[in-house]
Amino acid sequence: MLGEFIRALLAPEEERVTRFVERLLEAGATPQGVFEDLFTPAARLLGQFWETDDCSFYEVTVGTGRIQRMVRELSHRFLADRSFPGSSGRILLGCAPGEQHSLGLAILAEFFVRDGWDVHLTTGVGSDGLLDKVRESEYNCVGLSVSAIDKAAVLKREIQMIRQVSRNRDIRILVGGNIITTDPGVARRVGADGYALDAAGAVHEARRLMAQS
Repeated sequence: MLGEFIRALLAPEEERVTRFVERLLEAGATPQGVFEDLFTPAARLLGQFWETDDCSFYEVTVGTGRIQRMVRELSHRFLADRSFPGSSGRILLGCAPGEQHSLGLAILAEFFVRDGWDVHLTTGVGSDGLLDKVRESEYNCVGLSVSAIDKAAVLKREIQMIRQVSRNRDIRILVGGNIITTDPGVARRVGADGYALDAAGAVHEARRLMAQS
């Protein structure tokens, strides 16, 4: 299934992607299942194809753009499943310094919105922009996505700076991304309060951290 979806993402006809996803939904797949089992691994695979030169920059850009379009188109169906548990908290989502992978954050944001969180995304603003956000507004949690496994030292400094400037002195910080998939122990070493391997896990972990504060 994933291989067929990747081929649709890279095909000349953009509507192949829409037809593929609609067939899955008609066959009984849930929007959450599509987000977790299709969009997220497909985005990860496209990134790997770029690193191994199996796809050109243009192909990866087209493919990720099509996933982003489908995320937007399915958003209302995905959010319709939410149980409205009440206000869960206020969370700021961003990337580690020097990284840009807005697609993963967009998918993650959908899960937090569905769980009742007030979600704020920082994409394309860099470290200073993220620090300005936590300095100016009070957040319960910050979620950082980190791809490169050699970014541990940079991530540790970023977390220290967030704690130093945050308006909320008890702010909770969780991390995710390839760096955690490779070595979950990184979370403790960089000073994060928790970590998650996927979007659903991130929501659960953020709720756990909130219960401790």
